[in-house]
Amino acid sequence: MWKVEVLTYPGAMRVLESCLYADDLAAAEAFYSGVLGLTLHSKVSGRHLFYRLSGAMLLIFDPAASARPGDVPSHAGKAGGHVCFTLARGETDAWEARLRAHGLQVTRYAWGDRGESLYFEDPAGNVLELAPPSIWGLES
Repeated sequence: MWKVEVLTYPGAMRVLESCLYADDLAAAEAFYSGVLGLTLHSKVSGRHLFYRLSGAMLLIFDPAASARPGDVPSHAGKAGGHVCFTLARGETDAWEARLRAHGLQVTRYAWGDRGESLYFEDPAGNVLELAPPSIWGLES
């Protein structure tokens, strides 16, 4: 019989890290650093890129290289994931223009009066989203 001890109220938990996969880490770095403007925290050439976000980390692994043991535990996977980054409600138009200026196809979706999301893909085919926290009824 398993004993479950709740240490933290689940509603108080937040995402600490999100992980995506890319076969071409150079293209991923150019995209996440150049197009999205994220600052690279660290990387191991041919294995992974780590980006520090506000209160969280974005990890991007080469799926084949990350399947092998190394300094970081195995993170085997494949491209095709999804992550949503927050944006302020008033920044949706500017971000859509920026993404389109980089040649990306952008789908804009309205969540009623809660705000709008922008959906697009990174070079590896991961589906990314920019949205205000209000789409989930959270503070923005």
